[in-house]
Amino acid sequence: MIMRLRELLDTDELGLLLLVGADAGDAVLDRAVRAVPVIDLADPGRFLSGGELVLTGLAWWRADGDAEPFVRVLARAGVTALAAGEVEHRLVPHDLVRACRRHGLPLVAVPPETSFAAVTEHVLRHLHRREVGSLAALVERHRRLLADRAAPDSVLELLRHSLGLHVRVLSATGRQIAGAHPPPHPRTAAALAARYLAARRAGERAPHRVTVGERPYSLLPVAGPPGPATELGDWLVVVEADVSRWPAADAELLDRVGELLGDARCAHEGAKAALRDLAGRSLELVR
Repeated sequence: MIMRLRELLDTDELGLLLLVGADAGDAVLDRAVRAVPVIDLADPGRFLSGGELVLTGLAWWRADGDAEPFVRVLARAGVTALAAGEVEHRLVPHDLVRACRRHGLPLVAVPPETSFAAVTEHVLRHLHRREVGSLAALVERHRRLLADRAAPDSVLELLRHSLGLHVRVLSATGRQIAGAHPPPHPRTAAALAARYLAARRAGERAPHRVTVGERPYSLLPVAGPPGPATELGDWLVVVEADVSRWPAADAELLDRVGELLGDARCAHEGAKAALRDLAGRSLELVR
């Protein structure tokens, strides 16, 4: 149940204006809005779990330099965008604009004639209309994809489209197996794989959290077929958010999708084993 940022910006009666992020195109406009908190505390971190459109009246901003720590916390928490009201200071401070540009956080201006209540009501009404069924029904759609031999990419795309979750599957060496394109930057992929292997060797309980370039990630292992396996053959689910702070229903969905990806991995490994067996038999025939 999501709303795209572009849908909110296209709502004429709200009059919202994108100040930072327009140059990134669809990458910003297709971001999912899953919640709309109003925050006017200088340190909002404990109220965020990722995917929010944060509304702020800027009561915390008094001088240049105040925006940097506020925006840094939002970016690290994985919020979708920051919407700043223009009532308190008439215009959105340049200090806030610069901080959002530095951290790659989309910034939206809310005009004085638009109340935060109107924005919140519009989003919640939209999300309610988007309700497409229960958690079980959504997971069953994923299961049917796998039953029809769909690739992991199809499962992840449905998950992204339905809930706005940006998920990838990487190997333990950082190679992308499934997920959005382009794949992560090689340095990012290497850092994610290194964190996963370190957590695996230390026996840490998943999800494994890591921050790369101020963006939070959560890493979860994908179960493989029974039998001996090397750690470099592992698959891991990479979510661009801190899933430890997600609502229980979303966390449960991610667990179920991890199970489905485990089924896909087993099918993939089984297909590779069958090809190896076929190659061995072929060699025997020509000897």
